Amino acid sequence: MLLSIACLVLAGLAVTRPGRAATEVVVSVRASAAEGELATRLGTQFAWPGSLDRAAGSRVRFDDLAPPFVRINATTDGLPGLPLVMPAGVTQGDWSFTNLDAIVNDARGAGAQVVLDIAYAPQWMWDCSTGAIRDASFAEFAAYMKRVVSYYNVGSFVAEDGSTITNPAGTGNRIGYWELWNEPDQRTLGCPPNGNPNISPDQYVAMWNVTVPAMLAVDPGIKLIGPATSSAVPNLPGYLPALIANATRKPDVVSFHAYGGWGNTQTDRFFFDGDGGCCGIPGIERGLAQVQAEAPGIPVWITELNVNSAYGEDDPTQRPWTAFGAAWGASTFQRLARHGVQTIFEFQFAHPSLRQLSLIEIDSGRPLLSFWRDYYLTRYFPPGSTLVSASSSNPEVETLAARSPGSNDVHVLVVNRQVDGDSVIGGPGLPATVHVTLQDLPRIGAVTMRRIDAATPLDTGPDLQTLPPSDSIGVDFSGYGLALFEFIADPPGPVVKQ
Repeated sequence: MLLSIACLVLAGLAVTRPGRAATEVVVSVRASAAEGELATRLGTQFAWPGSLDRAAGSRVRFDDLAPPFVRINATTDGLPGLPLVMPAGVTQGDWSFTNLDAIVNDARGAGAQVVLDIAYAPQWMWDCSTGAIRDASFAEFAAYMKRVVSYYNVGSFVAEDGSTITNPAGTGNRIGYWELWNEPDQRTLGCPPNGNPNISPDQYVAMWNVTVPAMLAVDPGIKLIGPATSSAVPNLPGYLPALIANATRKPDVVSFHAYGGWGNTQTDRFFFDGDGGCCGIPGIERGLAQVQAEAPGIPVWITELNVNSAYGEDDPTQRPWTAFGAAWGASTFQRLARHGVQTIFEFQFAHPSLRQLSLIEIDSGRPLLSFWRDYYLTRYFPPGSTLVSASSSNPEVETLAARSPGSNDVHVLVVNRQVDGDSVIGGPGLPATVHVTLQDLPRIGAVTMRRIDAATPLDTGPDLQTLPPSDSIGVDFSGYGLALFEFIADPPGPVVKQ
């Protein structure tokens, strides 16, 4: 049965702008054409404590998101008025875990596994006259990491002065995932305020080969992650090849960071497509392919992901946290999921001052559109789903489709990421009318849709719209946005968690 409802006026549907004809797009899905199992999970992260306590509702939003993993980037960067997180990060022997424990408790309280990244060696391990690590053997850093692992995974450790430091949670907050160093290819805050050069690829391997055995001696069940470079192919290359070639214990997971760009003045086209040589989503894909070739068979995690890495001020056009960011994140998710990335960590849940690096507004707790994007992507496309064939007649209207685990129900993602022009900064995107046709699902009992775009209410998120049962459904976009469809088989399988 073919019943098109593309022209149906639905509640909350944004009106197409006058003078801009909507592009007609056909998305075709074949439910019987399996293309592998989806493995991708969406996590988030924190760098400072107290993010969930500044506004009523923030903790509820975090608990509702229920990320499977939370990465903690522990640094000595307090920012103005913010507490330091790295224990004994400034002064040797100053073993205060209060701030780090607060973040760990928040993550564990929401049911998440913690990925702890001690971002670099504490400040007292650096020679600031030369800007270099003072112990080239890294034995000092290995002893430090052994104590941190012992605190969480044994429940206590003996400090340098012979005193015993005890974790109030005992081993209740055991940490199973440890990422060694953060962006070794970028300047470090080992010698503030201006930072200093970091460690080279050879030094990174030396650090790894001394530190990893010390950590495993405490808890042989932990997983080790690295090298956490600022991009898949950093400006100073060689970290991953050196690690894979020379590590005495190979990483359990390889990691890197990925951003569409780095400046608020970069165009919409640049964030989506780069400039042909780097950046944008294709640049992330090319880097991922190189990482997978250099570390065959090892899972890949992208431990930081966002539209824009600019940290001086928010984008005046608000792209990362509005409809543009919703489309950018959904486009990136579907592409990385197809490439088999295991875990993606959005950066971050609640930045203390920047909405473009947040899922919620820090001072109000109000969810941003990027929150609803990640909330529903994780629920419509859980790990274990079977990816099925899905294609679009327009390369800038993207799609992903999967059968739910243990069910014949089919979930379809449609992303309208059509830019207004190559030089536009902060445009609304082009309108589109998309027709989704589903093949090989013999009986359809029900169809639902959620759309996330500029018209989505932030407090409640996208409405659930119940559509007539059909194998041909339409949706109108007035600009950037995404739609999530559920084709429920008759008899139905497990329903999407709301």
